[in-house]
Amino acid sequence: MRHYSVGMPSSSVGPERLLALGASLESLRAVAREGAEEVLGHVPEVGDRLTQNALDGFLDQLADTLRAIDAESTELVGRLRIAASSQAAAPPPGPGPGRENATDDVSAPPRKGLFR
Repeated sequence: MRHYSVGMPSSSVGPERLLALGASLESLRAVAREGAEEVLGHVPEVGDRLTQNALDGFLDQLADTLRAIDAESTELVGRLRIAASSQAAAPPPGPGPGRENATDDVSAPPRKGLFR
């Protein structure tokens, strides 16, 4: 299974979009949290011991998965808020005071420096 690590969003994503995504994740968190409680609150009795054990194990895993979605969404909402506040505080890209030589052209040859 591959895991793709993604850094902070590019500067082209405005803080409004980041906050909107965070708001959408808030409702996902609420549904996942309520779902985990509901799954564990409605465990049916099936009578057969082996079937009951299998059902209980499945419902426990389902509740754990929903709690994990809640936890990961909580962390992501926090990261989106940080990114949105960073985007709002950051100067706009491109030339500006003290940035006369700034460029967004990725095709420009790399500058020679200490690490290149």
